[in-house]
Amino acid sequence: MSGKEHVVYLYDGSMQGLLCCVFTAVAEKEMPVDIWVEHTASPVLFDTKAIHTDENKAKRVEVSIPKKMSPRAKELVRNVFFSNAEQKELKILRFLLLGYQVGPQLCKMLAHPDVAPMLEAEKSLLNEVHLLKGFLRFSDYDGVLGAVIGPKHYVLPLLAPHFCSRFGNENFMIWDKTHKAVLYWANKKAEIFDMEEFSPPQPSASEQQYQQLWKEFYATISIAERENLPCRQNHCPKRYWQYMTEMQQEISKGHL
Repeated sequence: MSGKEHVVYLYDGSMQGLLCCVFTAVAEKEMPVDIWVEHTASPVLFDTKAIHTDENKAKRVEVSIPKKMSPRAKELVRNVFFSNAEQKELKILRFLLLGYQVGPQLCKMLAHPDVAPMLEAEKSLLNEVHLLKGFLRFSDYDGVLGAVIGPKHYVLPLLAPHFCSRFGNENFMIWDKTHKAVLYWANKKAEIFDMEEFSPPQPSASEQQYQQLWKEFYATISIAERENLPCRQNHCPKRYWQYMTEMQQEISKGHL
């Protein structure tokens, strides 16, 4: 690409904003050295360029991805955007610029240096989504189910279909402590919005009883002679333990 290359793009952190970065890079024939979220950007020696979010520009890029590449490419871009991959914005930009050149073959180029990092980032994201479908624990707070998670990736949009389907007749919320966001499901409608803090109320007597029963069940089915802590940590990483009811006793033993 020709044009100014020693520049850092600053955007608002939204998917639409990132797509506008892609639009600008293509329109002005430049390749930024990095793309940062504006409100978290640090001082830099490179020139910076503020990329303002324009819904029309974002829509043009969004529509072009499945049209010129494939629906799979659009899905991959979305998933990597939700990941915590280092320089994910730049990875997405490089991926799409390659896609505009090679077209539908893009997602078949598994070993290409602009495709492989995207697949690796997506794999990490989807693995955490899979784990949290099993490790997430709800508590009943006066008829509303509540859960707290601390994921590496922004997983709420991908967890929503699973839990909204599974608990369709319930009201529930899942607070992402890492990203300060909450998934709220009520009256058959899901919404994800920012929430800086969440202080769950004291569980009712019946909820405490159920939690104790679950802990006793977990302890009862374990076989002390076959206990293998490294194996358990491999299948259930320690970073999830603090949010799991049955693991509180392990934490109290100093295993965390």
